[in-house]
Amino acid sequence: TWGFPTTMQRREHTQREKIDRQKICPLLLRVFHKEGIHHTAEDFAIRGEEPKQDEFTIYTWKDATLKELTDLIKGAKKSLRSRNAKLSFALVYPDKSGKNVLRQVGVTFTNGRRSNEESLSLEDLNFE
Repeated sequence: TWGFPTTMQRREHTQREKIDRQKICPLLLRVFHKEGIHHTAEDFAIRGEEPKQDEFTIYTWKDATLKELTDLIKGAKKSLRSRNAKLSFALVYPDKSGKNVLRQVGVTFTNGRRSNEESLSLEDLNFE
């Protein structure tokens, strides 16, 4: 299904076993930052021609929440340390036909304001 995980899916997340970060190797997450709006799916249409000027990478685990990713991104991007920054997360991936899809998955804030999605993990969002 598309959209945000349901309450039932969030409950399932709390029942999942935490990843042992001392034993499990982190994954390398490619992050593409753009102020104002998301990149489009077409910006990622040709492999190797992604918007590299906007890219940075983060080592993390599938149990990392959007809040945790927000803190890592703030550490990597000085411009996002503003007290009023709003981060909007989206996943870009190929569908069954090979066409890229951009799916918005959540919003977080850098000023301590809470969001409904900040506790969702990459795993909750079906990140692969």
